Amino acid sequence: MEDEERVRGAARRRTAGQARPVRGGRPRDRQARSGRRPARRTTSRTADARADARAQRPAEPPREPRDDRAPATRKRPPARPRGGITFGPRMYFAVAGALALIAVVAVLVVVSGGGDEAPRRAAVPRVTNVPQSGGSPASYSSSPSGPAYAGITARSEDAAPLTEAEAFPASAARLDSADGPRLTLRAKRLDADCSAAVWGTGLATELARSGCTQAARTLYSAASPKPGYALAVTVFNLAASADADRLVAGLDAGRGGGFVRPLDGSGGSGGRDRATAAAAGAFGGAFSMARGLAVGHYAVVAWSARLDGSGDESDTALLGLLIEGCKAPGALGRAARAG
Repeated sequence: MEDEERVRGAARRRTAGQARPVRGGRPRDRQARSGRRPARRTTSRTADARADARAQRPAEPPREPRDDRAPATRKRPPARPRGGITFGPRMYFAVAGALALIAVVAVLVVVSGGGDEAPRRAAVPRVTNVPQSGGSPASYSSSPSGPAYAGITARSEDAAPLTEAEAFPASAARLDSADGPRLTLRAKRLDADCSAAVWGTGLATELARSGCTQAARTLYSAASPKPGYALAVTVFNLAASADADRLVAGLDAGRGGGFVRPLDGSGGSGGRDRATAAAAGAFGGAFSMARGLAVGHYAVVAWSARLDGSGDESDTALLGLLIEGCKAPGALGRAARAG
């Protein structure tokens, strides 16, 4: 019984405690009457998150103290271009004038010819006032210029034109060959127009391109021993040894389209007699031989034949005449003087 009374007393005390009014009303009622919002409880997790966010923010740079005074205005110098020098107006005009002067000089050089090398650089018009047919040898050989003629490699080093005394000295009135007859000079001629000494448009144009300024021709013949012999020699004065090499080599390939023209004796110092006419008619017959030799900037072409057109490539008399004919006194004399 005592236990039951004890339990009931405890229950009564609990009930009485719950029904007891709270002084000042409930906390929520007091906050509502005062108009203030209840303070939120800050957990430790939220505080840590806020601290991390503040730590991750970039630090603001320190602010400079504000100066209310107006800054002094400074005049900035003009910007200079990088990696160069600034030129004033006078310098620009000076440079432009110099460039204009250089251009004028270049034009004058081209118009005036520019020296001996100009004919090869400039465009050469096609030469058409030459015969389109003529004789050519059955056999031809050539040799380029050699070291013995190094002193006359270019006409700029040997500028004076050949004279008649150089091209046709008194010693050239006779020509002796070791394996052939003794020949006599029948005709000679020195021309400033090189196209007069050839036939064929292609060859005449090549001479103009090579800067040819002179053509010296001689005609030799011998009536004995039978059947008689003839030799024609032509010397071209070209701009350089490269032109002479190209010309004597090209004559072989172009024999069907152009070759030298031997003198026919008309206007020659010896007159056109029977021997001269016979010699002029011997070239371009059944058989003849020719040889081209470059002597510095001179191109020498010797052409030998029998008067009756006989012979072949093994004819020692004709070969001997070619050797003697290539010893052109004008070209060899210039080479000897150049040393």
